[in-house]
Amino acid sequence: MPFALNEFRNSLEHGGARPTQFDMDIVWPQTIAAGVARAKLPFLCQISVIPGTTLGTVTVPYFGRELYYAGDRKFEPLTITILNDEDFLIRHALEEWGRQITAHSYTTGMFAGGIASARGAATSYATRAQVRQLSRNENGNGPQQRYIFEGIFPVALGEIEVNWEAYDQIEKFTCQFRYQWWECDTHDRGKW
Repeated sequence: MPFALNEFRNSLEHGGARPTQFDMDIVWPQTIAAGVARAKLPFLCQISVIPGTTLGTVTVPYFGRELYYAGDRKFEPLTITILNDEDFLIRHALEEWGRQITAHSYTTGMFAGGIASARGAATSYATRAQVRQLSRNENGNGPQQRYIFEGIFPVALGEIEVNWEAYDQIEKFTCQFRYQWWECDTHDRGKW
């Protein structure tokens, strides 16, 4: 019954997943000294997403009818928003990652392995990342879902606005990543 408040309360027995209860972690390429940036990212990544996906369809006409078959899966880019600290550690690590893929002033990069080694080998610019949805009911420690992004690398680093009228604010910037696919893991195995 749609107007029975107790039935609604019983259906939402865990209190509902909250968008503020998440963290994000990136495994940085081994060629980037990003240890402090990796440690700070879960605290300064202000906005991320649990990814969406689209399964395409193949349409086959047959005697005036259309039959539909499953097509290829597509994954949208992952865009995150990061609070910028005065040390610029995360920003510099992302800039260096992009520079090592392909520099600004020349057309070569330092990664010979491309994306073949998606698990973070020294020869690959593609690594792994995770977004974890946390629970409010276990002091924020209990992840409910973990989404693992395989073969992730940055493709767009957003601008940082500097403005004399923007007082009492902290700078922030976006970073857009491409990845090969994501997997959902409901049994969190911790950080890698």
